[in-house]
Amino acid sequence: MADPIRKKGSRTTHPSDVVASRCFGLRIESHLLQVAIATPIGNDRYKITIDSLACPEPDGWLNWDGRFALVEAFETLVDRHGMQRHPIAVSLDGDFCVTRVTIGTASEVDHELTMLADRIPRYLQLGPGEKVTGSARRKIDATTDYAVTGVVNRSLIQLIYDSLRNADIEVMWVEPSLVGIARLVGEPTLWGDQPIMIADGTGKQWDVGIASSGRLLLDYRPASANSEQGLRDALDGHITRLKRFCHRHLRGVSGELKEMLICGDGTRPQLAVDAIGHDFDLQPKTLRVPELPNIFEISDEDRQSSCVPAVATVFPLLTRVQASDVPDLLVQVRRAPDLSWPQQAAKMLWPVAVASICMITSYGLVSKERRRHAGTKQGRTELQSQIVASNIKFSQLARKREQLDHFKLIEKQTTEPDWSEMLTNVTQSLPEMAKLNEFRIESGGQVLMDGTVIEESIVYEVVNTLRRLPGVTQVALKGTTPEQDTQSTRFAIRLTTKQAERPSQIGIDDE
Repeated sequence: MADPIRKKGSRTTHPSDVVASRCFGLRIESHLLQVAIATPIGNDRYKITIDSLACPEPDGWLNWDGRFALVEAFETLVDRHGMQRHPIAVSLDGDFCVTRVTIGTASEVDHELTMLADRIPRYLQLGPGEKVTGSARRKIDATTDYAVTGVVNRSLIQLIYDSLRNADIEVMWVEPSLVGIARLVGEPTLWGDQPIMIADGTGKQWDVGIASSGRLLLDYRPASANSEQGLRDALDGHITRLKRFCHRHLRGVSGELKEMLICGDGTRPQLAVDAIGHDFDLQPKTLRVPELPNIFEISDEDRQSSCVPAVATVFPLLTRVQASDVPDLLVQVRRAPDLSWPQQAAKMLWPVAVASICMITSYGLVSKERRRHAGTKQGRTELQSQIVASNIKFSQLARKREQLDHFKLIEKQTTEPDWSEMLTNVTQSLPEMAKLNEFRIESGGQVLMDGTVIEESIVYEVVNTLRRLPGVTQVALKGTTPEQDTQSTRFAIRLTTKQAERPSQIGIDDE
């Protein structure tokens, strides 16, 4: 059964998004496969070697008849270099894909991408049939977005993808070759932000583009540029427009377009340099694999111009380029990776395992609840008897508490105050000019005092003093009587104690 096609925007996560022991860059042309093998040599540096296979079929292997030869070529390279389970990046020659670049504000880029989606089905230069795209978008600065979109015929990319799977190769992405070359020449130690025209002649037709800061600004593919002279004629008619385009999109942040880098097979780069000359205010020169000793080492033999696309293919794996920054042409055709028999069995049986665990857990919980309820029924009689016994104990305790409260009340009502202490407090609190004649305790805890003072005003001082005595709740002056013989005043005061405020007898409710 065929694997389901993944949704747009998804990417494979296998073999890995981390750097492994080796990385591979596979460049696919109609009649040639080139692979760049990058082996770590320490300090985040790599040793790059180049290998290639030519197609024995006259019409190439990117067609229905040559698919078996393509699979055999893939298998040969895999067996020769042990490419399985290592990060592999793939690039596709410009003869089979078109690249469109959009730069501007976020709204402008959104508008251009919408219009591009409407035009893609009418890209007749890719042949008839459905077209698929791979895109990447990122911000250049706070106000400028950059988007690159690769377009390819679905039947072609499906053939390539199926051939890779048949050879047991899982790739990170497939991107247009010119995008990778622009990324390579954009290294800061090489040309920096300077706009550079690049021309790739490794395929059947020259692929021309403009690069700056590692970004492809334009993919210009003139139909007549199938030879070195055709390339010159195409530039002769469009070089002014290309320079104007470059200046407009770079917005004056860098210099003018004055240099052209050319790569290709055999003598084609030098023939193109000679054909272009210096008539267009350009400085054409052959592009070889640049020297980047802080990233990789490569022999002089493998630095030839025809090896530039393969090195550019593996370059993003060496510099940790994120997959989201690559216009992956496999997004719409990629399927889930094939699984081994143990993995397939695990994939099929994991729902059964999860269901079994859930059923065992549920059965254990139900059994526990049943045992708990069974124990509850058996202990119900004992629990009821314990409740009855507790109620009896609480009733007995309540009756004993009522009796204790009753006895405490009787004790409070029958306790006599310490009259001797009160008499002492009264006599000590009297002023020096006052004399106590009588201290009589009456029923109910009240005390009647009779005394004599020199002046009548002292009586009120005596009253105020007595009110502050402990145990006295009320002081009432009963009257004063002047004495004619001694010129003094007799007074009568009644004290009410706390004992007097209690009920004189126990009520019926307290019995």
